[in-house]
Amino acid sequence: MYVREVFLVLRRYAGHSKWQNIKHTKALKDTQRSLLFVRLCQRIKVAIQENGNNTNPASNPQLSQAIENARKSDMPVSTVQSCIKSTQSNKESVQPYRYSIKGPKGSILLVTALTSSQKKTKHELQFHLKKVGGIMADQSLEGNFDKKGMIVGLPPPDVENIEETSVDHAIEAGAEEVLPPDENNKLIFFCEMGQLHKVRDNLGKLNYSIEDTKVTLIPKMRVSLSDDEMEFMSKVVARLEDHPEVVDIHDNIE
Repeated sequence: MYVREVFLVLRRYAGHSKWQNIKHTKALKDTQRSLLFVRLCQRIKVAIQENGNNTNPASNPQLSQAIENARKSDMPVSTVQSCIKSTQSNKESVQPYRYSIKGPKGSILLVTALTSSQKKTKHELQFHLKKVGGIMADQSLEGNFDKKGMIVGLPPPDVENIEETSVDHAIEAGAEEVLPPDENNKLIFFCEMGQLHKVRDNLGKLNYSIEDTKVTLIPKMRVSLSDDEMEFMSKVVARLEDHPEVVDIHDNIE
């Protein structure tokens, strides 16, 4: 039985708005068309790799959403098909790897890169980190995070009390958590990885407009940083994002 007060907004699911705004500003360069297409293709490949090399969008919701995001960004169909084919022909040579970065006060960055050489990419990331004073951890810090399914969407247009109704819909769809709507009324639902396809479909049946579906990493505990420390970490993130093989960066910053 779900309890409404517990169901809505567990702190670890939502980072502090100030940190999110800093990250958003630093990531604006990703909107450059050429780099955007590279990122979109990488996300298609990761969606395939992280779901048992499944290239069927009908049974791989993460891939389906990655293709939809590419379509919305006007990526040519031929380019999308090339991304999928290259993943099929290079199943062993290109794999997603995660690298752990240590920050102040126990802050962590988990960097996902799509690479054919884990060691080579590690050395290259260390070079980028050295430029801004970042430190790569000697061992994986992924145990500080939980893998969850994440669905981002807009509520049905006829909903009046979005925050209250979204909780009811989350329970009905089989989600574990839902964040309050942002300034654009977007909602983020979290669920068990194995339930991602089911929850996404259920929200669609409830007339949600789904904008993103993927596997994400949720920190078990978040840390609070000072303004100077957040600025330092934002520089580290920006430097890491300069590497063409970096697909995603997760953090535990509040």
